[in-house]
Amino acid sequence: MKIGVWIPLKYLHSVRIYFEQVSKRLEEKGVTFVPFTKGDDLPEDVDLYWDPTCTGGKNPTKKFLSAEKPIVATVHGAANMALPHHYTYKGWKNQLEGYFINAKRLYYWHHLRYRMDGIITVSNFAKEEIVRELDLDGNIITPIYHGFDKKVFKPVKNAKRDYLFHVSVFQPVKNIETLVKAYHQLDEKTRLPLVLVVPGFQGKIKVPGLKLITEAQPQSKIAEYMQHARAFILPSVRESFGLPLIEAMACGTPVITSFGSACEEVASGTGILCHPEDVSYWREAMELLSTDDAAWQKHHELSLQRAKDFGWGKSATAHYEFFKSILEKHGS
Repeated sequence: MKIGVWIPLKYLHSVRIYFEQVSKRLEEKGVTFVPFTKGDDLPEDVDLYWDPTCTGGKNPTKKFLSAEKPIVATVHGAANMALPHHYTYKGWKNQLEGYFINAKRLYYWHHLRYRMDGIITVSNFAKEEIVRELDLDGNIITPIYHGFDKKVFKPVKNAKRDYLFHVSVFQPVKNIETLVKAYHQLDEKTRLPLVLVVPGFQGKIKVPGLKLITEAQPQSKIAEYMQHARAFILPSVRESFGLPLIEAMACGTPVITSFGSACEEVASGTGILCHPEDVSYWREAMELLSTDDAAWQKHHELSLQRAKDFGWGKSATAHYEFFKSILEKHGS
């Protein structure tokens, strides 16, 4: 199987991890990739085309409009369409730009939707969102979960676990403000420290016990934080997947996260679910896992069990079967 894959000059780090992890394992199955980017023609000697980078309001490459082979895209979600603008575009100038981006995205999909042979997305929640917001046929959309690096994210014996932890690239949708308010309401004398790794965050947070890190950290350091945390907290208003959740669970770390988006789907009976904007939920959940050893042990064991449902090997196999089904439909 030979796949022409669109690789833009710039794309999100999380999407890069996804493509690199999946493509590496597909190559082990005998798949060959022919990358192309801006300024390149569509490669001709391939079986199908794939754009794995459609996130953050980005559409499949326009080069697909002239394709004569099957075309597939990974559409990671449609948050820019589904959420109120203040969660995705900061300031009135960005919000105006956001309306333009959304209109352009809908216009583009109007021309492309009947030419797509298949769409991969990252969760059932994301599929429902894409169908609703982009008016796409759900029959061509297949959810395939992400995986995690099992060599990096794993439990550590006798870890002290004496702080709470959160990591995300700063965006309003990550809902950091609610987490900070909830932490501030905990008893200052007894609460565990809270470590926030939030690259891109501007400003200061002055709350005793809270450590804010605004520089990006290597995966090994994030894993170390996960392995020694009492709980991992992801209070996002909306996620199409929530990769840090499975990385935390793989380390045996209980998770506290939001219901109402893919966080609920990924945590699936494992973590404590909170209303994303109700501060009291988050305060009570942090207090429970900080002080109740029996509750902590229960969620620790559930986390390790749930993590077994995810893996880049599983994800790559599902991608391979998906691509093969597309080619079989076309008699290739």
